[in-house]
Amino acid sequence: MEKSLEIKLAEKLTISQAEADRIWKALEEALVESIVEDPEFRLRGFGTFVTVNRPSQQIKHPVTGQTYDIPAYKAVDFRASARLRAAVNPELQIEEDND
Repeated sequence: MEKSLEIKLAEKLTISQAEADRIWKALEEALVESIVEDPEFRLRGFGTFVTVNRPSQQIKHPVTGQTYDIPAYKAVDFRASARLRAAVNPELQIEEDND
């Protein structure tokens, strides 16, 4: 966990940094478990974590020309909620999408 986030969490909840770290670790575990269980996990007011399948591919090194095989894998994409997008872009009028 980033120290700045840990400090902000401790300040907002008026708790110790050690307790904030414990809360963050529990939240992180729960979030990972939820994303694994649900391929489209919505965290209301924040955004949606979407599990997507990336196909296998061959890439070529631009200098040596050597090719590499990248096997298929799962990745997690994140779609920010309207509320988060509005917070980051206060000058834009963004419609609520009930995330």
